[in-house]
Amino acid sequence: MCERFGFDANAIARRVHLVGLTGTENFGLGLKLQQLVIVPNASVIIEDVLESLKNIDQFEQIVLDNSDTDRLVGFQKRYLSGLGVDFISPAYFEERLRIGYVHNKIGVPQSLYQTSFRTLEYLLIHNIPAAIRSDPAAFDDLLKFILKIMALDMSLAVESYCMTEMCGLEDSLQNERGKTQRLRQLAITDWLTDLHNHAYSRHLLIQKLEYAQQNDAPLCVIMADLDQFKKINDEHGHLVGDHVLRIAAARMVSGARTGDEIGRYGGEEFLFVLQDTDIDAAAIVAERVRSRINSDAIQHGEATINVSLSLGIAQARSNDTVDTLIERADATLYAAKLAGRDCVMLERRS
Repeated sequence: MCERFGFDANAIARRVHLVGLTGTENFGLGLKLQQLVIVPNASVIIEDVLESLKNIDQFEQIVLDNSDTDRLVGFQKRYLSGLGVDFISPAYFEERLRIGYVHNKIGVPQSLYQTSFRTLEYLLIHNIPAAIRSDPAAFDDLLKFILKIMALDMSLAVESYCMTEMCGLEDSLQNERGKTQRLRQLAITDWLTDLHNHAYSRHLLIQKLEYAQQNDAPLCVIMADLDQFKKINDEHGHLVGDHVLRIAAARMVSGARTGDEIGRYGGEEFLFVLQDTDIDAAAIVAERVRSRINSDAIQHGEATINVSLSLGIAQARSNDTVDTLIERADATLYAAKLAGRDCVMLERRS
């Protein structure tokens, strides 16, 4: 996305300078915005943004045509969790450019999302805590940072929106095909982790189990669960919990093999489908994934979170259904939990 819209390292530096975000003090202000304003008030802020948009007729129609409210809330959470953090990185620019691009593709008028930016800007300022407001210098610094970071985000969204509109006039047929593929990808992908979603994970398992049984080929499934994840949410909040899930998912992918299918099965539970893999080979993959998960603590602002994973493995049998195979893997996962967590457990061989 950055390359497509001409944002190399030099262009990123120029844009950051243009909105006045140069200087190391801005990184600290970004963390302060997260810790003092966004994390404690994220749910209220999102609710207020959506409530303000509901008064606009176009918004209701766009939601009906393209998504649902729960998904929109999820996107809003993801956006807020990164707002003002590492804003000079290509990844930050990539995410912000994507906003305008997607809004153009699904037919959101530019005026509508500019309005939502302004509403969000007001709500961030409104939720600055009293302790900061009582310190004029600190309040002024944070206020200026909010105005600058929102100016950066809106400028990137507007720019990508307009450039996408121009490109769309030139190659509308190609874009329509791309839109269909993107919508299909959204339908099978978990919005938070970018892994397969629950429904698509089961769909894949049905196919691969049928293949394994017809060809007398080995197939294993791994049920994995982040240990004591509720405690992470309770102690650090759901935005941090979402961040932990994203990092954990990326580590799972890095520990798995090319061709291994991984889905978010629900909450903090994940399903691995390993085709042409017997239980001994699956155990090697599971142990590598487990080691990747707890190799380093996960950082989010000033929070340091140690994460571990319990995994249970079951190998498909000739008379298995998807449900019986998952049930056995789930029971083995439960045994791993009882064994002390942070371990790999294999089902008993008959």
